[in-house]
Amino acid sequence: MATKLPFHADHIGSLIRPSYVGEAQEKFDAGEISQQELHSAQQKAIADVVKAQQAHGVRALCSGEFDRKYYFSGFFEKLKGFEEVSPVPWELARLSAAPIAALKKAGKQYPMAAICTGKIQYVESPYLASWKTLRGCVEKEQWRECKFTMPPPCYFHLRLAKGKCYDTSVYKDDEEFFGGLAKAYRQEIRTLHGEGLRNLQIDDPTLAYFCSDDMLSGLRDDGEDTEKMFDAYLKAHNDCIADRPDDMHVGLHICRGNFSKSMHFSEGSYEHIAERFFKTLNYDTFYLEYDNLRSGGFEPLRFLPQHKNVVLGVVTTKDPALEDAEMIKSRVRQAAEIIAKGQGRSVQQAMENIGISPQCGFASVAVGAEGMTEEKMFAKLKLVKDVAKELWPDRP
Repeated sequence: MATKLPFHADHIGSLIRPSYVGEAQEKFDAGEISQQELHSAQQKAIADVVKAQQAHGVRALCSGEFDRKYYFSGFFEKLKGFEEVSPVPWELARLSAAPIAALKKAGKQYPMAAICTGKIQYVESPYLASWKTLRGCVEKEQWRECKFTMPPPCYFHLRLAKGKCYDTSVYKDDEEFFGGLAKAYRQEIRTLHGEGLRNLQIDDPTLAYFCSDDMLSGLRDDGEDTEKMFDAYLKAHNDCIADRPDDMHVGLHICRGNFSKSMHFSEGSYEHIAERFFKTLNYDTFYLEYDNLRSGGFEPLRFLPQHKNVVLGVVTTKDPALEDAEMIKSRVRQAAEIIAKGQGRSVQQAMENIGISPQCGFASVAVGAEGMTEEKMFAKLKLVKDVAKELWPDRP
């Protein structure tokens, strides 16, 4: 039996943050305010945005990632054995990787990386304080309505130059490195679960880059065996979530990049990776980007196993204009037909394991799309909720 989908109307996690949070981060980076002053600004913003989500009937309840400078920060650099590098010198970066190449071409600096310089040790929870901040905004019985996000294990491995992600005198190869990292992930998941978290989402644009012929070509020119690399990343994901508690829902969000002002890093259909991706990964739910042509069609969803869920990112965060509700419903039904045929089930049965959401967060690195405001963001989320209510009238 499939793991029950938490919500048929969902969102990815990051939200448009108040200007005072960004200003506080800038002042902290400049040494003008303390860590506690920064945290105070972030905590106020999180409490306010949780109330706003509740007022608008938005689920899952998220912190907006207001207490992170970037969506991928706050985990690796807080594990013993990692050192933060900010900004990242180009000689440390993998210029063949899609996100790095795009940033350099745009004249931007890659902002931060965590390099493994010693044995990875889980001394204290990197994210427990953040989870407590989020859960503290709601009553205990509402903790299950909250969702918490984490970066993927392969994040810096792809983005740092070959041989720069970890010290080879500490870990002899990728298998050893990912094995040590997975142990820390499992410990963190157990810690967060023990403190009441029941809905976890791993955010990984990395896997979608393997849909891109240009990126694959660049990695091969860099001396990488891309098939072996992709398999290693899938294994790393599974090892990180192995032995998770039975009552914890774990989802995986992948997209093609949603950096500053919605810059994206790759294009290409999921067809390149779909069969191995869906059949190998042990996630309960896949949150997929499907808001425009760069994502390809729904045909790869024929490989989705019966016991898995998919949330279709059919509303874009890259443009404040609202999508047509009837078009969204038509696309969802089209996807359901493909899934049903692939699984040998009815469309109605397939629909039970489908949800909808925006394709990505609204401000993954604090800066949202041009013209996107909090009001327009909640209008997008209301559209998702309203369409889901029509498609699944008896479900949340």
